[in-house]
Amino acid sequence: MRKTLASSLALIVGIGATQALAEWPERPITMIVPYNPGGTTDILARRAADAISAAVGQPVVVENRPGAGGVVGATQAAQADGDGYTIFFGNNATQVVQPLINPAVSYDPQADFVGIATVADAASFLAVNGDLPVTNVEEFVTWLGENDATYGTAGVGSMGQFTAEMFLLATDTDATHIPYQGSNNAMAAVMSGEIDFMADPVAATQAGDSHLRIIAALTADRHPNLPDMPTAREQGVDMAIEGWFGLWAPDGTDPAYLQAMSAPLADLVASDSYREQVLRMGILPIYRDPAATDAAVDAMMVDFAEIRDAAGISIE
Repeated sequence: MRKTLASSLALIVGIGATQALAEWPERPITMIVPYNPGGTTDILARRAADAISAAVGQPVVVENRPGAGGVVGATQAAQADGDGYTIFFGNNATQVVQPLINPAVSYDPQADFVGIATVADAASFLAVNGDLPVTNVEEFVTWLGENDATYGTAGVGSMGQFTAEMFLLATDTDATHIPYQGSNNAMAAVMSGEIDFMADPVAATQAGDSHLRIIAALTADRHPNLPDMPTAREQGVDMAIEGWFGLWAPDGTDPAYLQAMSAPLADLVASDSYREQVLRMGILPIYRDPAATDAAVDAMMVDFAEIRDAAGISIE
């Protein structure tokens, strides 16, 4: 009886989805990107836009709406109608970090958005000044316990701060946060010895430089670009962090539309050209479907709220 009922419901849902897709899309779809053209998020967004456009038969027009660390574009997307004609390409800064630390954020990433897909993860690395007498995580944790350490980030409330504080909490150690204007400036400060360490994807760009020593990948698995670098977990510290990029739609968007846009993104992420491109950028080609995308936001909201409270992270 249950199997018959389930089959009947699936048939009804399938018919409804078919009817919805027969009527959509009738005009171009707008993809809001909350950063300037040419950056990592924008590059990935345009690959996603092309893939969706080819699948649904309508242009997907990228509109860059930068401002306030991504909040301007995210707010505009959250306020749009859930009719399938507005989608949003963001990341965990727009979907988790800003809502947790910025009192000016008016949208709720869980209530106002529904996931379409994630298409890439940013891999962070723990890197220290090349003159520090440490070569691995165990030695670094010991050194942290014996010294007044400093770490640098792209700014207060950045992913780099959350990542570094996650490591410090996991190892029961302390360090003073020094914010800079951008990750590259923070990395330059580590390399010059102005500060001691950082936890950021940008560190991979200087792998092998004598002034910067990467001692751990802060990912679940080893990074393909640095296969000889052990993860923090392999070195006894149970932490891994994902900096994902992906697509969301305003709440209320038909699930059939979400799936119609998600499916070609799965194919995109699996393609050789995309994988080669993002790996050259130091990013991991990772696909999550709509449900897994929503789950990623939910999980990070919990984890980062705990880090925010424990470390006192705030932009006020």
